[in-house]
Amino acid sequence: MSKKILIVDDSPFIIMVLKSILKKIFPDAQLYEASCEADAIKRFKTLKPDLTLLDIIMPETAEAGLNVLKNIMKIDCKSKVVMVTAVSHDAMVKRCKEMGASDYLVKPFDEADIEKTIKGFM
Repeated sequence: MSKKILIVDDSPFIIMVLKSILKKIFPDAQLYEASCEADAIKRFKTLKPDLTLLDIIMPETAEAGLNVLKNIMKIDCKSKVVMVTAVSHDAMVKRCKEMGASDYLVKPFDEADIEKTIKGFM
């Protein structure tokens, strides 16, 4: 059975780049996307992905991704969520991990960063 990966980011470019990388690493994975907080939570509930790649800053607020992370952890506290964001403050990394994030990647990232980080979760 193929793995399901949900990409949550408001940038179509970042979604395209992540999809391209993920298709190389996991050619059989089912890739889904969401670009806002409400859609991300709805899609997570419906899809129950094996992995979620989640941005912090989205159109709703500068911390919409944290709301998504909080909701994901309420739905399934064992969910694998990797934050993929431009927010590089140590305090934010710590906060996300305390909230349940499995890992944290800072944009700009490269293919090797993505592969190294997510291979352990799939």
